[in-house]
Amino acid sequence: MGKQSTRKNKTIYQICREAQGLTREKAAELMDGISDSKIEKIEYELQEPTPYDIVQMADCYKRPDLCNYYCSHKCAIGERYVPEVEVSELSSIILETIASLNEINPLTGRLIQIARDGKITDDEIKDFAFISQKLDEVSLAIDSLNLWVDKTASENGLNIELLNETKEALKKSSR
Repeated sequence: MGKQSTRKNKTIYQICREAQGLTREKAAELMDGISDSKIEKIEYELQEPTPYDIVQMADCYKRPDLCNYYCSHKCAIGERYVPEVEVSELSSIILETIASLNEINPLTGRLIQIARDGKITDDEIKDFAFISQKLDEVSLAIDSLNLWVDKTASENGLNIELLNETKEALKKSSR
């Protein structure tokens, strides 16, 4: 292994690469179409990575959260629509998901009342904003769970193919 960088203010890309114990040269060998000099330029913020570069790095460094980071911080569309998702422990994710769902459940009647006429009036805005915020929390918990699955698949050999096949079979059976 090459010598460890002592540079301060490392980018997330350099931190992730080094956490895998990879030199730029070795990382470039493991990725398709990304040279060690391009990795260096990305890490020193001399060149913006492309989505392709990010997917390559995420796979190589076993860090699917790099894709979320890129989308939520570097992509103009993602900055607007993609929240940053933090990877946490499965138990925390499940508890957060259940708590969010429990908060939504009693609000469904009010949401139906608001949506019944197909518009949101000024007197409904406050309730709708609150419900929308709670739905965003559920969505974030689901995104966190999906990111955990991807991370676990790459780190611990979770059988992602079997998971996806099972999910697809469940979709077909519920139609």
